[in-house]
Amino acid sequence: MYQMKVCKNLKIIIIFSILINLTFLFILFSPSNNSETQLYEFNVTNRTLGFDHIYAINLANRQDRRHRMEAIASSHNLDFEFFTAISKDDYETLNQYKNDLDPSHKACYASHYILWELIAHNRYMSALILEDDVDFEIDIVSIMSKVYQVLPADWEMLYIGHCSSEGSIFFKIRQWFDNSLFQLFKSDTPACTHAYAISYSGALKLLKEIVDIKEPVDVEIVYKVRSGDIISYSIEPSAIVQWKSLDDPSDVSPGTMGSQWPLKNSTLRFLGLI
Repeated sequence: MYQMKVCKNLKIIIIFSILINLTFLFILFSPSNNSETQLYEFNVTNRTLGFDHIYAINLANRQDRRHRMEAIASSHNLDFEFFTAISKDDYETLNQYKNDLDPSHKACYASHYILWELIAHNRYMSALILEDDVDFEIDIVSIMSKVYQVLPADWEMLYIGHCSSEGSIFFKIRQWFDNSLFQLFKSDTPACTHAYAISYSGALKLLKEIVDIKEPVDVEIVYKVRSGDIISYSIEPSAIVQWKSLDDPSDVSPGTMGSQWPLKNSTLRFLGLI
């Protein structure tokens, strides 16, 4: 009986050792660490988190959320340009978009589509798009500095926040030992549109590909990412998340709460706003 227990424990130790070794081999030979990969150049010390511009989508009647976003921008020394979101009651604008989405999801799609047009029109080489129900990691600048060191130059979308669990099993094993880790991965099923960046070429591609949609805009984008039509990367875990509460639900899907994706160090909590 004792020998069987010893053998069982030995097998567990061997399997665990193999997983650890595979993890380090994966890190060593990961494409994101390949010195031959051409990387994108960012200036993370600017007031737009390394991008050319930051847009924050905010409904005209949600000044409470705008105030939170302004507090986040001020605390991180960032400049947000607030874009007045298309309302679900703005039928004149919504009728310009041919799809069968409900008014709330169509308004969300229209808001993002118009921003893609603005990014292309202004020829921004990169821009970050935020929705007004987000919260940042306190050390967002440090996180992004590390991300830019490995972000390939051909990126078209970059999910700083998403509603999924991206990344490899090897990374998740590493997180068991160090939960402060953030890493960049090729996107799989990123979902959500509360915090993503696009390049100029990415904006042009979204304008071409995400039209006459049948699903909410974030789902349609995921289809294009998974098919390889859009080159997208995701930060895992998310460095910008949606904050949710029963007394302040989503303006797009007010009847749903979904999963919570907690931050390690919340900016809003640090500021005493939640």
